[in-house]
Amino acid sequence: MTSSRRSPGGGRPRRSIAGVVLAVLLAPPSLAEETGGCGKFKWPIEADKALLATAERVPSGTQLDVSGPKGVRVELVDADKAGFEVQPEKPYPPGAPAGVLRFEVRAGVYQITTTDRLWFDVVQDGKLAEGAEFSGVLDCDGARKSVRFRLKDGPALLQLSGSPARTTAVAISRMP
Repeated sequence: MTSSRRSPGGGRPRRSIAGVVLAVLLAPPSLAEETGGCGKFKWPIEADKALLATAERVPSGTQLDVSGPKGVRVELVDADKAGFEVQPEKPYPPGAPAGVLRFEVRAGVYQITTTDRLWFDVVQDGKLAEGAEFSGVLDCDGARKSVRFRLKDGPALLQLSGSPARTTAVAISRMP
């Protein structure tokens, strides 16, 4: 990312200012706030963390009631058995843990937070929903990633892919 060189006298390394500026400017926005603990999320996630910590285990494919905030720990399956409605936006290895959750929504913004570094999409009417906002940090105990989606009335499918583990916890809440 940056170059560092020792000066001939063995002193401190010199950093290329241009290299540092270039690295900051070229860094993807998702990496901009990946450290600093739970307080570095763009929005409060304490309620999501509580849901994630007490999440009940459910198999992939479960129909959830999200009329109120909901937290579940999804038992994932091999990606080729997950039942994706649409190919996930981000590629995943064929045998990687994956899964889906089904739920019915009222029109509005929904916040989805996960405990692990994985990819997830929301599908409505056979198309990927646009993520309204993204926030994530690497060093928050109990939460890794939170995305807000603007959804319309009707059924929705949460597709989870590329998980590092065979289970992952997910919190889903409608924003006021």
